[in-house]
Order: sequence, then C-alpha cells, then structure tokens
Amino acid sequence: MKKMMLTAMLGLLQMSVFAETNALIEVKLFKTWVIPGEHNFCSMSIKNTGTTPIRLAKRAGGQIAPRLLSDKSNAEFNSAREEIYQTIADFFELPPEETHMYDGLKIGLPVLSPEDNFFLSVYLGKGFWLDSESVSLTMVTPDSEEHLVAITDWQSTNFVHNLFTVTYKGERWLYKWSSLSQRARCWPICPLSLTNKIRVEPHDGKGLFKIWDGDGSMTYGIREGRLLEGPDENDVFGKWTRERKQQAEADNAEVRRKKAEVP
Repeated sequence: MKKMMLTAMLGLLQMSVFAETNALIEVKLFKTWVIPGEHNFCSMSIKNTGTTPIRLAKRAGGQIAPRLLSDKSNAEFNSAREEIYQTIADFFELPPEETHMYDGLKIGLPVLSPEDNFFLSVYLGKGFWLDSESVSLTMVTPDSEEHLVAITDWQSTNFVHNLFTVTYKGERWLYKWSSLSQRARCWPICPLSLTNKIRVEPHDGKGLFKIWDGDGSMTYGIREGRLLEGPDENDVFGKWTRERKQQAEADNAEVRRKKAEVP
C-alpha cells in the first residue's frame, strides 16, 4: 500500500494489526535526502481501520517516535518509551473509520547511515506499537551552501539562529542552525527557487522575519522554527497539512453521517 506523489513528497502507508486495533498511518517526507548534521521533518495522519477506538495523545510528541527495525524487539527501548507514555496526561479516542491529522506536526527524524531504514510509530502502551511502512533517508554531500544571516534572539542571551541555503541536484532549501548546536545539528525550513536572490529582513521586532525569494515573501518565526505564512511552493509543510486536514474532516463527517443513519 504505497502511494507516490508527483512532487518531491513521498507518501508511505501501512496497515498495523493487533487484535481489534488496526490503523493506516500516512507519513509525508518532503524530501528524501539529508545533509550531515540534519534533523529532518515529516507530517503524518492516522486512520483507525479497526473496530475499537484508538487512544491518542493530544500532544503527539510523547507517543510518536521513529525507531529502527532492531528496536522492535528491544525491551530497553520499549521500557524507556513506556516511562514517557505514562507521563502523558491528555488523551482522546479516535473512533473506528475516522482519521486524525496531526495539524502542523513536524517530527524530528533520526540521522541514519544510508543502509538504515526506520518506522514512524505510534506507541499505545505495554510494548505495543502501530508502525508506518519502512522509511529511508539518503545522506548526501550538498553541491553548495550559502550563509544568509545570523539572527539574535534577544529573549535568550547569546542565542543566535543562522539561516543558510543548501543546493543539491536541482533543489535549493533554506536551513537553520543555532549557536547552541554549533552546526552539529541543522533543520530544513522550506524549498527555495534555484536562481532568485534570498533576502532576510526583520518584520516586527518580536521574532518574526520576512524572507524574500525574488518577489515572493514568507513570514518566518525564529522561536517556532518554521514558516508562519508563505506561498504554497515554499510552505510545503503547511500546504500538505492544511489539505490533508480538510480531507480528513470531510471523510470523518461522512463516516459520522453514515453511522447516524444506521438504526
């Protein structure tokens, strides 16, 4: 059950089965290559294809995790996740046949060697996981990099956000790294045009900046670490999330309508 999109995004679907708990997990990677030090991102949705509700955390960070094939039988890994899971206080139940879209969620993915694949998994407690299909990322050497600007966050002493561009095989992406990570970690923000000059300007003096890609502009929040608004060709994280959420809401409304018609 694999679904390829015609853009650089990759869709991955897999059925996970445990008694009456079944789910279809959709993962979107917005590019399939990473550079050294990169912590990539993705978005996801989960459809309950079983007959019983699935208990999901409203804040997914403690319940969703990337894991290697070797983690599937790793008791220590499961024990550590169980401790985190037990601290979650706020849950909701996803009814059968309905879909939950993680609105705006971007999960940091591990940086792996080229031969390592991983799963994006939802932990339901007591060692049980719902898994996506296997996902892979390729480590590459970029064709070029260009430093754009160093932005000081005045609410955090000596905390500096460095924005730079990375070009690789016909793609150019905006990245950031912070002074705390000393370039050991970096994060992708959005794709850019290949030829336009990129400019970064203060927007409101409160952590918002305008990023100009030619004549088009985007609003970037340094504390959020993401675009807050921008054209769809740049804001690929936000575009897919909005569209997938609208589709999920429409599908859920239809599921509820049909259930209401059953005597």
